[in-house]
Amino acid sequence: MRTRLHLIIIWTFISLFASAHSVVEQDGFYEVEHSWICNGRQCSVALNISTDLYDYYCYEREHLAYIYQFNEGERQPNYFGFVLSEHDRPIIQALADEFTGNVETEKEQIELALSFVQSLPYVYDSASKGVDEYLRYPIETLVDGCGDCEDKVALLAALLYEMNSDFILLVMPNHMAVGVCCDGVDASRGMLFRGKKYYYLETTMPNWQIGEIPKDFHYPKVKAVPIDTTPSLLLKGVRFESQPTAFYKEADCDLELDLHNLGPGKVTEVMAHIRVVVKGVPNILLAEQWYSLADLAEGEARTEKLSLKSLIKERSELEVELMSAETERQPYSVGINYSKVGD
Repeated sequence: MRTRLHLIIIWTFISLFASAHSVVEQDGFYEVEHSWICNGRQCSVALNISTDLYDYYCYEREHLAYIYQFNEGERQPNYFGFVLSEHDRPIIQALADEFTGNVETEKEQIELALSFVQSLPYVYDSASKGVDEYLRYPIETLVDGCGDCEDKVALLAALLYEMNSDFILLVMPNHMAVGVCCDGVDASRGMLFRGKKYYYLETTMPNWQIGEIPKDFHYPKVKAVPIDTTPSLLLKGVRFESQPTAFYKEADCDLELDLHNLGPGKVTEVMAHIRVVVKGVPNILLAEQWYSLADLAEGEARTEKLSLKSLIKERSELEVELMSAETERQPYSVGINYSKVGD
């Protein structure tokens, strides 16, 4: 996925200027131009984004962060998988550098990034994508030039992360926003989270200032979501390709482990800890082996085939524990199918 990038921030003092967005596809790139107003000054950005990169996020999303996590019966996307996806970092980093390099204070930098995201038209997913819910990656929003609250929050959060700003996501019923912690904000209300004060950032429409809060906003209904850079490494399945062939005799067996890295980022130093135990009987270990596995890139799904020698007894159970440098230990247990033993 080749990417080339050209950004221009133009400052001219004017009183009236509507935002404008254009996209031209040429030679494997989308040439994106966007103009908007920040604090009475005209700003302009030019981006060249690889069509391959855009297609990657549009059409391969099933193995990325658009895997839903179930929580109390409700489906919630892995938001930081969108915000921190590794493949679009050069574009987001360069855009963030332009914002931080053109103004002096952190507050002004955040205002510039916020005004850029606000200037992208708000469009319902049903109108732009033909589905009720579709969460765009930042690259998609930059090329499409529009989005709803979740799309625009993901883009703003990605920029704030590269700008080293202290921020949280604010998740509400039927809405989403960003909270930012910075000096110099003239706002009476903020949200205390882990001992720090965060100010509300509304992304949906232009001219909302840092700390300006919608009238229907209710703090008790807000869930603050701190940034989480830990990749989601899933152990989706464990099965025997072949099992030990007799009771009470150490024999070869082959295992298959289905791994899936939902991101964000690569998973390194992956280890699998395999144990065969007697369920319900402590201190009886029939087999144990550690395996070092290859790194998994963001979005990669892979089946690992492992071999070990083990005894089989009644109530034997296979225990698999997966871990990496970035993730915590993840246990997985599966009973052994005795009908196949000795066949």
